[in-house]
Amino acid sequence: MKILAALIIALTPTLGLAQTVPQAEQFDVATLKPQYPHRLFAMDSYGDTGVNIINGDDLSVEGNLPASSESVFALDPAGRYFYVCESIWTKGNRGTRQDMISVYDSRTLALTTEIALPTGRLLVDALVHNCDVSADGKLAYVYNFQPASSVTVVNLETRKVASTVELPGCALAFPWGDHGFSSLCGDGTIATVSLSAAGMPPGAAGKAGAAKAAAANAGAVSHSARFFDPDNDPIFSESLVDRTSGKAFFISYSGQIYPAQLGEHPSIDKPWSLQVSAGMPQAGTGAQELAWRPGGLNVLVWHKGKNRLYALMHPGAHWTQKKPGTEVWVLDAASHALIRRIELPMPTISIAISQDDQPLLYLLTSNNQAAGMPGDVYTIDPDTGLQKGKTNYSGGRVAWVPGF
Repeated sequence: MKILAALIIALTPTLGLAQTVPQAEQFDVATLKPQYPHRLFAMDSYGDTGVNIINGDDLSVEGNLPASSESVFALDPAGRYFYVCESIWTKGNRGTRQDMISVYDSRTLALTTEIALPTGRLLVDALVHNCDVSADGKLAYVYNFQPASSVTVVNLETRKVASTVELPGCALAFPWGDHGFSSLCGDGTIATVSLSAAGMPPGAAGKAGAAKAAAANAGAVSHSARFFDPDNDPIFSESLVDRTSGKAFFISYSGQIYPAQLGEHPSIDKPWSLQVSAGMPQAGTGAQELAWRPGGLNVLVWHKGKNRLYALMHPGAHWTQKKPGTEVWVLDAASHALIRRIELPMPTISIAISQDDQPLLYLLTSNNQAAGMPGDVYTIDPDTGLQKGKTNYSGGRVAWVPGF
């Protein structure tokens, strides 16, 4: 018995050690749930922080897409893919430049493919309309500026460049319908570009010769009459267009709203003033004229179901259009009536609104008002103005939501 007891005592530490050996690590692949209305995409294009994919209900981060500095994000309307229009160099900050659209699976965030672009996409802050997608998700439009303005049209089904449309004096691409887009021009007009379903200008079929392609390109672009003053009261580049209907709202630095219907034969309605809708005098364009004015990056959003506009506003003189907003003005898009003014908890760079029946208003705030540096993300009930949530991390400077 003494021998058996000694053996048990001697073996006990060994058995104890065996029980503490770590189990083999188990690996799995997490997937995002399908697209839903209260999802927010936010990015700061200065740096390599990528695109934050945020649950709008609890403001948790669901995932992150990698993106190089000065990239632009775009959503597939069908929710199948995420697109990042980006540029890289073979030696980091120098070497051979490569422009591309990186295509990611929307559930796994796996890189599906890279679509090579001609070198020349505009490298600037994440302007939504610097890289955008058609209503049916089959074409992408990438704005170039090297040395002249043009838009590269990419067929997202074949995943190849379809054409390049020269747009001298015009900037950005506002998609309307399945194969057309508009561009704002420095002479106060808007250019309209109609394409074939494959993304080619009229008359340019297959691998057309250079002369034929140039003639077709010229025939694809038409201009409206001059409708805004680009020297004294320019239009915000982040004005909004519903790609499905072509309904647009262009907003000027002074707070003039130009309703428009984009398409092959665009129409632009008489402008109306945000300040007049609020019972104030219309804001002037003098350098020292103080008034409530729009400012920030994403300064105007539209809830299509309620037909309400939400404008990010601040008090200031003319040419303070980059200053973050301190209020959101809610207006009826049809009657132009001011519904409410929402005082914001922090100076805000950009706003976005979900497109469901119980929408959330998202605020991308600024931690440094002078520099416009990104801060927290807030959620606001747009019907009451009450704060619903706040993050404790930097969200970004520019925002996207599903359905717009």
